[in-house]
Amino acid sequence: MKSSYVVRLGGDRLEVVVEDAGGTLAVSLGGSTYRVDAAEVVPGWLSLLVDGRSHRLVVVEPSAGVRRPDAPAGRWRVLLDAETYDVEVGRSTRTGGGPGRSTAHAGDVRAPMPGLVVALPAAAGLRVESGQPLVIMEAMKMQMEVRAPRAGTVRQIHVAAGQEVAGGQLLATLE
Repeated sequence: MKSSYVVRLGGDRLEVVVEDAGGTLAVSLGGSTYRVDAAEVVPGWLSLLVDGRSHRLVVVEPSAGVRRPDAPAGRWRVLLDAETYDVEVGRSTRTGGGPGRSTAHAGDVRAPMPGLVVALPAAAGLRVESGQPLVIMEAMKMQMEVRAPRAGTVRQIHVAAGQEVAGGQLLATLE
């Protein structure tokens, strides 16, 4: 599926075309096409691999907090590798189309990378605060805490201790 957008960054107007190429995105921008693998670490926080280079992307809508990347139209403040940009995104009429309906839930918490689930400090029904550990994973011989992106109640834990998980795999759902 191909989606086309007009992006305004400062005084520049860019045509951006995004095409799903079997799990990897082909993103055309300024006459160049980039291969992009994206994994949503927590809602609104993405880990990107762009032509083999790793980047962190946080998308924030100034008046409403974290903005879902599957609803691209609007004004955003984008933090890319610690640099802040104000961006306006609209749909382009050039190629038509638009993103498909996402089945993602706004409270989904996903694995930032492949690894092993070693502990589950949270359980279904538990009220958590933003930043509270939900899942502890081991990856590349290091342990990391996957934390709640916001306050809420854990609706479901989708993994078990000792389970191997893929990068981007659903770990927990908050409501």
